[in-house]
Amino acid sequence: MGSKTKVALLFGGVSAEHDVSISSAESISRSIDTDRFEPIYVGIDKTGRWFTGESVFNFLKSNSSSKPTRVILSTDPGNKGLLDLEHPGAIIHMDVVFPVLHGPRGEDGTIQGMLDMAEIAYVGCGTLASAIAMDKEMTKRVLKESNIPVVPGTSVQKKQWAESREDTLKRIAGSFDLPLFVKPACMGSSIGITKVTSRQGISDALDKALAFSEKAIVEPAVEDALEIEVAILGNLDPAASIPGQIIPSREFYDFEAKYMDSSSKLVIPAKIDEVLSEKIREAALSAFRAINATGLARVDFLVSKGRFFVNEINTLPGFTRISMYPKLWEATGLPYKSLITRLIELAIERYDYLSNLTKTIELKDRLNA
Repeated sequence: MGSKTKVALLFGGVSAEHDVSISSAESISRSIDTDRFEPIYVGIDKTGRWFTGESVFNFLKSNSSSKPTRVILSTDPGNKGLLDLEHPGAIIHMDVVFPVLHGPRGEDGTIQGMLDMAEIAYVGCGTLASAIAMDKEMTKRVLKESNIPVVPGTSVQKKQWAESREDTLKRIAGSFDLPLFVKPACMGSSIGITKVTSRQGISDALDKALAFSEKAIVEPAVEDALEIEVAILGNLDPAASIPGQIIPSREFYDFEAKYMDSSSKLVIPAKIDEVLSEKIREAALSAFRAINATGLARVDFLVSKGRFFVNEINTLPGFTRISMYPKLWEATGLPYKSLITRLIELAIERYDYLSNLTKTIELKDRLNA
């Protein structure tokens, strides 16, 4: 039997979704196929330091006094792995990275760019798709260009808000009717989102959103909207799961409703008719392709009165057994353990495909062209 593929689970991170990331990684660690893969646990603490070892989960959760090994990523393609900072010259080799990082500096293309430079295969979207999807304003622009319906909106820069609050409020008041949603442009897990029902509330909502991101999005609320989600899996020929529906325990699906209130419900399949369901699945695939996504993504929709809008694209969605992305695939016929295996296979497939592209050209070839 050949050697196992070394898969580094990368989790934690410096974003507000640090704890959610640890939960996702722990779940994957319990289900990864250890007959085929050798997991390597790599945790990033809240200050950005990288650690590896069996104790890293408890260390990040501050439940262990034993300190795992400090490491950094080698960006030398000839030495693919982690440099052991405690034993100079030692390297921990790995074949594939499974980033289980949610939010900024994990889901926004930064880690993906590092791994591209190191020429290491990794699960999920590449640098460009990750960066686009992380920025809600850029996502709207790209999807509109592809004629995929999105909720109209405007953006407010942190500097702009600090220097011209009154003009900004007038612009928003003149553009949209209440109620409004104000959200950080570059944040996940519904962190920093406010539903605004009065003009006076816009200012506080922008202060809150801009505490998490350098840019905020303001958009009108979709009346009586159903929250529908579709999971996408694949590279050049992606597939869409059956749609699922979120029934939040609160007025909308905010961070507390997602992670702190167990009375929110995930309904699979979603309570919509088959024709609308198929249209939403096709729109999810179109959105996935529009941002040049690969591997996986969850496409979230708002549905009202027979119309649908893409709300956001999540390129590294929550990945516990009870998270929507794996539950959608389980309901579509792909169990959790098999889903993990397929994602690793897709990472290797994408790496091999990109590795065959021409990367350099001799000067004489250019002169003779």
